[in-house]
Amino acid sequence: MEVKYSCLINAGDLFLIDAQPHEACACYLKALYFKPEGTFLLRVYNNLGVAYKRMGKLEEANLVFQKGISIAPDHTSFYSNLSSLFQLQNNPIKAIETLEKVVSLGGEIGDYIRLSELLKAQNNYKKALDIAIYTVRKFPMHYESHLHLGNLFTSLKLFENAQNPYLKAIEIAPEKTQAYNNIGVVYKELGENTKALSAYQKVLELNPSDPAVHNNLGNLLRNMNDMQGAIQHLERSIALNPKYVDAYSNLGAVYKESKEYEMAVGYYYKALSMNPNHTNANFDLSLIELTKGNYTLGWEKYEHRLKMTELLAKTHIFKKPLWQGEPLNGKTIILQNEQGFGDNIMFIRYAPKFKEFGAHVIIRTRSDLVSLFKSVDQKIEVISEDDAIPEHDFYLPLLSCSSRFKTTLETLVNEFPYLHVKDTYVDLQLDKKFKNIGLVWSSSRSNKDFKNKYIGLENYTELLSIKGTKWYSLQAGNDALQIEELGLQNKLIDLSPLLTDFLTTAKIIGMLDIVITTDTAVAHLCGALNKEAWVLVPRPADWRWMQEGSSTPWYKSLKLFRQEVKGDWCHPLAKLKEELKKQNKTRNKK
Repeated sequence: MEVKYSCLINAGDLFLIDAQPHEACACYLKALYFKPEGTFLLRVYNNLGVAYKRMGKLEEANLVFQKGISIAPDHTSFYSNLSSLFQLQNNPIKAIETLEKVVSLGGEIGDYIRLSELLKAQNNYKKALDIAIYTVRKFPMHYESHLHLGNLFTSLKLFENAQNPYLKAIEIAPEKTQAYNNIGVVYKELGENTKALSAYQKVLELNPSDPAVHNNLGNLLRNMNDMQGAIQHLERSIALNPKYVDAYSNLGAVYKESKEYEMAVGYYYKALSMNPNHTNANFDLSLIELTKGNYTLGWEKYEHRLKMTELLAKTHIFKKPLWQGEPLNGKTIILQNEQGFGDNIMFIRYAPKFKEFGAHVIIRTRSDLVSLFKSVDQKIEVISEDDAIPEHDFYLPLLSCSSRFKTTLETLVNEFPYLHVKDTYVDLQLDKKFKNIGLVWSSSRSNKDFKNKYIGLENYTELLSIKGTKWYSLQAGNDALQIEELGLQNKLIDLSPLLTDFLTTAKIIGMLDIVITTDTAVAHLCGALNKEAWVLVPRPADWRWMQEGSSTPWYKSLKLFRQEVKGDWCHPLAKLKEELKKQNKTRNKK
């Protein structure tokens, strides 16, 4: 009898391997007629469930797996297959619960990795990381466990943490390419371009026809300003895989940064023809449209940023709905901080508009901005992101206000100032015989566009010697140390000890005659305060500065000094110096 059912089970397994689930199912059902026992019985129920699943008979598969569990409650394969069944039925919660049962019973490495991935998909990042770290401990010599942990750190933008798992994966299996490729991505994000280049070249040694590494190498070379090299590798990636959506989008990004917008748009739309919801292609297209002033389409596509990891981490905690324009009279809405300090300062202008709809408005922002944003309107509540989320009816990421209010160049909120700092005291005495100038030469080093915005204090030394001027550094962070490093203590007064938050910075700005800054939060702060400021912007400039002219529609008090050649600050600094001397000459005549 055992011979009969074992032959049928073996035949069923062969049919299953050959992707013939109907034939496999017939064999397993026939085997059950002969009443198999022990491991044979468990094997029949497990593989019969798999056959049903592959046939699309999900309910039958569920019943078979449940039957198997009733016979052997500790048999992990039943739970593992049942969890994948729940995934197919779009029931991630049940899938997670079932995989947690697998893990509690031991399970295989794939079960742990899948559980971690499902938890991440549900935005439970802490538990996903806990499982991934435990997987590495349980399977220390498995390439996949280290690779997965590195991938998880990378997806959460914890690039420093991702390095060691990738290096361990490479040590375990130096013949495999994925860890080399992925650590190349990490090195690129950390600004270690030489290491990234070496990692990608190793992949090409092992597999010169890997479209993914040509795609990543193209991105790296774009980051290194080698646009021709970037185009070459991205085109090679597409040649190897004509359906590689990311490569089309990245090629669009190369042309976007080269200001060849027509070429860029063509590649973005090629990507969207294959995946209409491609996040980067839609988002980059939005920036092009916003740069050109085409705000209707620009804001629509700008909403795709809501799918990006950084913003998801800030919004997944909200249980109430995203505001889509519903009536707000008597309702409470939370305006959620997003992106950088400058973005929030720029878009906080919209907060009072919600009051006009009868809403109770709560601004939830970074702690450094709380005191400043309280000056927007006394009746608007401002809380820190560190505080518990209060009761509310709706939430809205702050930069979505432009989309919800259908902002155009003609309907911009242009009432200045919209931030007020009159009651703030700062112990700073200025000499009115001089033109008192504030200076900022570096943006946050964590900013993804830092390299393009950075000027460096050494480039301002000539300006500091202009007669009739007195200079005050508004530079925060470690970059303020450049004053002493360059021996400029007698020419530039370091105010960094006073810059405790943005409200104090705003008060100091109000006391100065003018501020000179690169594209930083200080530029936005000056604009919001309606304070005269000269802003040095790179080429291509961020969308809000447009690409031509000396002004921006978003602020009345800012004058822009633009690069003529990407990476070259000599021309805008020379123009700025000339303008400053001219103003001083006029001032002295008076």
